[in-house]
Amino acid sequence: MFPLKPFQEQAVAKLKNEFLSLWKSPHHNVPLVFKSPTGSGKTIMLAQFLRDIVSDPRFQGNDVAFLWFSFSEDSYVQSKEKLFAYYGGASELDLLDLNDLTRGRLQKNNVFFINWQKIKGKSKDSRKLRRENEWGLTFDNVINKTHEDGRKLVVIIDEEHVGADTDLALEVIDGLIRPKVTIRVSATPKYIPNAEEIADGKGGFVNVKRDEVVLAGLIKEKIIFQTEEDLNKKEFKSADQDEILLELAYRKRLDLIRWYKEIGIDINPLVLVQLPNDDQESKTNVATKRGIVSDYLKRKGVSESEIGVWLSNEKVNLENIEANESPVSFLLFKQAAATGWDCPRAGVLVMFREIKNPTFAIQTVGRILRMPLGSHFPRPELNVGYLYTNYKRNEVLAEYAKSKSDNRPAINGSYRKADVKSITLDSVFMSRTDYNDLGDTFQAIFGTAADGHFGISDKDGKQTALDKLAKKGFDTSPKVTNGLIVGVEIDDYDNFIQELVAEGASHDQEMSEYDLERLYNLLCFKLIAKQTDEQKKFAPERSWGKLKTALNVWMIGRTREFRRAAYRMIVNDLLNPASVLAPLIGSSLALYRPLREQEVNRRSERSKRTETIDLPREALFFTDQYTEMKVKKCAMSPFYIEKDYQGEDNEKGFIAFLESHKNVLWWHKNGDIGSEHFSISYYNPDENKERLFYPDWIVKTPAAVWIIDTKQGATAELADTKHKAEALQAWLKSRKGFAGGIAVQDGPNGWKLNRNSKYSYAPSFTGWEAFNDLL
Repeated sequence: MFPLKPFQEQAVAKLKNEFLSLWKSPHHNVPLVFKSPTGSGKTIMLAQFLRDIVSDPRFQGNDVAFLWFSFSEDSYVQSKEKLFAYYGGASELDLLDLNDLTRGRLQKNNVFFINWQKIKGKSKDSRKLRRENEWGLTFDNVINKTHEDGRKLVVIIDEEHVGADTDLALEVIDGLIRPKVTIRVSATPKYIPNAEEIADGKGGFVNVKRDEVVLAGLIKEKIIFQTEEDLNKKEFKSADQDEILLELAYRKRLDLIRWYKEIGIDINPLVLVQLPNDDQESKTNVATKRGIVSDYLKRKGVSESEIGVWLSNEKVNLENIEANESPVSFLLFKQAAATGWDCPRAGVLVMFREIKNPTFAIQTVGRILRMPLGSHFPRPELNVGYLYTNYKRNEVLAEYAKSKSDNRPAINGSYRKADVKSITLDSVFMSRTDYNDLGDTFQAIFGTAADGHFGISDKDGKQTALDKLAKKGFDTSPKVTNGLIVGVEIDDYDNFIQELVAEGASHDQEMSEYDLERLYNLLCFKLIAKQTDEQKKFAPERSWGKLKTALNVWMIGRTREFRRAAYRMIVNDLLNPASVLAPLIGSSLALYRPLREQEVNRRSERSKRTETIDLPREALFFTDQYTEMKVKKCAMSPFYIEKDYQGEDNEKGFIAFLESHKNVLWWHKNGDIGSEHFSISYYNPDENKERLFYPDWIVKTPAAVWIIDTKQGATAELADTKHKAEALQAWLKSRKGFAGGIAVQDGPNGWKLNRNSKYSYAPSFTGWEAFNDLL
């Protein structure tokens, strides 16, 4: 199981904060919509969310159980197994299903998994599960007993777009379960709360962007589609369409095998073949798609052991099919594998068009989105998925438009011209490794700062250390009572603070050991979360525990006190508006920032690699968010440009300049994300981080290859532009036959180029050169 990526950590933190905000809302069954692309690890993020929320110091006093609804028997089993594997078989959460109805009720921190169809249906089995069995062990009784215990419920609906809003389904949730919050999870949610609903606490929304998932390497950069229109090209004239689809998929699988071998990766790529739902035996001797596929594979010499079948009434060779080294190379299915199933080695999909109901199924495409090893490969062709279908282009696009999916199909092909010879460049690949959290090394930073502040060393005896603490105004023998927290602002979501204040006949009542530790946790969380200086800001979800450890190690180590006495001293001080420790913690956080960034940069350096890439690519594919532009000198044909984007006029102006210049042999528009495009690394000292820079243009002239990045107006003045420009010049310096820099249009005076080792920009263009003359 891969560790969470930074974007996943951030999504979990946002989900938790939204959840806590809705928990304090006066409303019930409040929808919290979690929109996250297919392949982003939604189940794993929810697993971490559940683990975090029940141990969050602001929430852990709540008595709550969770109901996890999936849309099929297979998917609920998969979800439960994923959580079990993620938790390593041990967790403060107890994972249950229908086999556990004998318990009679849900206990605190139970997570109960169930197939949605089981309770929302009107079948005999559904009635028996809900109301009709002689032992009284029904789903309804378990829920009612849980309510009687005063336990609150939270519902999680996985893939909620499948059908969570039917009348019967709503009756189950609103009438029986009555949850405080319902988390609705989907890549394409049916409902998203509006701004007014969110402001009024009637809904919450967390959105994971597709680009974040791609950058993390979890999913493929794009899915390349070939549709019916592509199958009608000259090279396929007179060939049978079914045979064409299968042949293209078969060949692509051989390509994938070769590419994996070239980079030393042992993966057996899987081809998924989705048969039409209406593919039935008939009396007319017309061959079924199943028969056509089987005959084709047999002619190719594919053995029975290499073919998996996953149909409602037939399951063959499915054991361990998800494993990268599985011998199964082709999987035939209809609906079973269409949604929710994970097999990251699947890289090719064949979809036959339905005859009676030709609706393109977007969810099926998600089966070839995932990356086998959770990161992108140095070979760009391995970072895309391949889909072959005889659906029409407009049928595909219409379904994507309805779904509002972020995973748009790369459906428009652009191909390198025959007379253009590619060039080879060194391109940098780098994954993000920054979680903005405190690491173990914070302990030493805080310890040194605290020793210096109080004048304490490890040679001091217990009393000497306590005397030095007291001399600085630190109370070494406090009595921590409930009354101390009156008027103290601490965020909690389980009424812990209110109940603490209300406990006992007097506010002088000493706090219990359990309450003391809970309050300590809350204070550590607050200290991290409430920092305002950017240098002191760290993610509280991942950092409060490290702060608590640093405080404990230092305080117990220097005073030789027992844990409870140390807790009393620390909590008493942190509750004091004139706290001695709080400013010391703040200064330690600031001292730690550059050290942490060095650690992150070292980790980034280890994740960075340089690979050779041929540009222009032999073929590039674009989504319908790009439109064809008529040009002559582009290295690719046809040329596609993005629709309606910032900087469009500036880039079109640069294209016009290149098209008109006599010395330009060809030009290529570089992308701004992905392994099939050229990038160099640069250091941004303002952020103390290394980043990737994708120059906009590659221009070939008889004398040189030019690497150009175009800017306009304020963007030319940015500090980030300066860092990129200087990194580009350093890259160009060691490479013969290459030139380039930052290009800006100087009004009617044409394009000016800065190729100085030290970049600067002024409207007078001092130190810049006329690009027209250079070419």
